[in-house]
Amino acid sequence: MTMSVTLIDTIKSRAAAEAERSTYPDGFPILPPVPAGRYRDPDFAALEAEAVFGRTWLFVAHTEELPEPGDFRLLDQLPQPIVLVRGQDERIRAFYNTCKHRGAALLDEAEGNTGRRLTCPYHNWVYSLEGALVGYPEAGNFADLDRDCLGLTTVRCEVWGPLVFINLNPDAGPLTDYLGAVGEDLSEISELNGRLRLADHRAREVPVNWKIPVDANVETYHVNYVHRDTAAKGLRQAATGIQLLGNGHSRMLVRLHDGMQFDTPFPPLVGGVGDLPLVGTFSYHVFPNLSIVFGGPGFLFFITNWPTGPGTSTYHVHWCSSVGPDDELAPTLLEPFVEFNQAVLFEDLKVLPGIQVSIDAGGIDSFRLSYQERRIYHLHETLDRTIGVERVAEQLRVPPVLGPFVEA
Repeated sequence: MTMSVTLIDTIKSRAAAEAERSTYPDGFPILPPVPAGRYRDPDFAALEAEAVFGRTWLFVAHTEELPEPGDFRLLDQLPQPIVLVRGQDERIRAFYNTCKHRGAALLDEAEGNTGRRLTCPYHNWVYSLEGALVGYPEAGNFADLDRDCLGLTTVRCEVWGPLVFINLNPDAGPLTDYLGAVGEDLSEISELNGRLRLADHRAREVPVNWKIPVDANVETYHVNYVHRDTAAKGLRQAATGIQLLGNGHSRMLVRLHDGMQFDTPFPPLVGGVGDLPLVGTFSYHVFPNLSIVFGGPGFLFFITNWPTGPGTSTYHVHWCSSVGPDDELAPTLLEPFVEFNQAVLFEDLKVLPGIQVSIDAGGIDSFRLSYQERRIYHLHETLDRTIGVERVAEQLRVPPVLGPFVEA
């Protein structure tokens, strides 16, 4: 399934119409203040870690980061000791990086190739790349050891095209169900293995709550000011169209200034979205922490932000294109694309720490959001539903008001 021509036209026309709007939209609720404590309270952060990051689908890697059987990658995005491994059957799996004998870490390097086996460095228990226990020393010292029950602890892992997702909840539904309208719009991604090349994966520690960079990625109100010398030269901030989607997801198009259009020699990656990547920056938010951004034809990048504490996080970007870093076009087109867009993102990251300082100091007790910032409120409503609103301290709850405005 791909987008209909009608939906593509609707997305473009709504963005254009926003530039003409001069008053608050009739019938849309005034968004209640969002308590600033949601960005610093340790109990709320613990609820997010358990019920959100512990029970939803999370994008963690590109398949090109594990190209060969035996390749592994430790996931430092999460506090749980999880490793991705490509098996002899070429399938990528996720396991706890934990020997089932006495819990030693099987791997201690961030990434590499473990060969045909995973071997515990403590007592030399050996596992296949598919997680089965295949051997251990001095078997005569164990009575009735059931190897079938001592395989590595698996973590739900699904691949959407070249994108690897995990879910710490073993009973979670399928990834495609979770993605909902996003997966339907971008169904071609499932066919892009080998064509959506990884240009680079970069990470940066930021001294802010994980939601603060996510908030910046889902609104354009700041573009004319933070990015006045970069993105604002091409993007018409007022022409921002937004659709709220089910499961906390959303989509957004911010159109280019009149008369401008992206032009690159790279072929389009996702034909099913029509000319949306040509007329502006088109993006999706996938709850809780993934932004999928079309940076023009032939370019896609994936932003995730991960909590490391109530007021700290790690910002990851997977830069992707229809050509790889080894292509002859990389030095002249791919590398400048990455550097320019990274500079734009880092403009946000330069401003955001001041927000956390103000929150932690008690200098601001709540956020007043505009109509164009409603994706932020959508995120917060979904956080409360996912956690269970009854578990959220009353003073930190956000009233649910956006239900009638969720479109799919």
